[in-house]
Amino acid sequence: MHNPTQAIYIVADIGGTNARFAWVRADKRDLNGIEKFPCADFPLFVEAVRAYINRGHAESVAGICLAVAGPVEQDWIDLPNNHWAFSRRELEQQLGMPVTIINDFSAQVLSIAALREDALHWIGEPRPATDQPGVTAVLGPGTGLGVSGMMPSGEIIPSEGGHVGFAPTTRHQSQLLDVLWTRYERVSVERLLSGMGLANLYWANARLLGQEKELPAPEVTTGARAGDTLCVQAVKDFTDILGAVAGDTALAMGAYKGVYLSGGILPQMMDVIDVNDIRRSFEFKGRFSPLCAEIPLAIIVAEHPGLVGCAQALKSS
Repeated sequence: MHNPTQAIYIVADIGGTNARFAWVRADKRDLNGIEKFPCADFPLFVEAVRAYINRGHAESVAGICLAVAGPVEQDWIDLPNNHWAFSRRELEQQLGMPVTIINDFSAQVLSIAALREDALHWIGEPRPATDQPGVTAVLGPGTGLGVSGMMPSGEIIPSEGGHVGFAPTTRHQSQLLDVLWTRYERVSVERLLSGMGLANLYWANARLLGQEKELPAPEVTTGARAGDTLCVQAVKDFTDILGAVAGDTALAMGAYKGVYLSGGILPQMMDVIDVNDIRRSFEFKGRFSPLCAEIPLAIIVAEHPGLVGCAQALKSS
């Protein structure tokens, strides 16, 4: 049990589906008292924070750092993938403490420096050069698709890169896009690389076979494990498109120091995805294939990188 007289900070990673909380001591950044609450259980965000505090983890709270899945530049925070919206200033008044808010994928990119080697699953041979500055990028599928980057100076590159348009790289992907246009006026990469993305890919592949089938993302993964043909194809498409988008992100950001794949979905799919397909698509960039072949690429398999990133943000503030 921690010393109740010592000021501590709450860190929280707010996704589209779940809100994860922990606390850290003022003098250290080790995560303690980790809890996960379904966002749907709380009409207001402040109620989720109070529920965490009331669990007895945090008697003397000096402040809170939130990582949220959405833009954070304005006072009003409106999360696109869940029902919560709030004012940062009002939240400070309600809680009686300073509130720092960062983008959830800014937290992901901040976490990299603090992650142990066993928290990374490297894909391919290249590794980051520790003595060479460069841009680092993180992207990953969860309820949505997050993208962020970090400059050599440590400055975060804000991004809504998950909402760029989907660009097919094969005839099959072009056929998928034709089908998806019947469902969406515009098809962003998030429509394919997220929980809804797996479900969309399953549906679109079924339509290409003249079938009308829907399946939630967790069941698509389960079906792939069982060898279901449509589920296996959906996972294959997801993997190929993820690698391609990661390579595009590397080129767009100049992220030659490394690209890291995170989010809530990938760690749960490690047994059904072919990481070689991710690497192959990542490098399939025409004249820039040799350049992409030299870029380090890894999957973050740590359980709570968003919370680690919030702790890092407090450490640097």
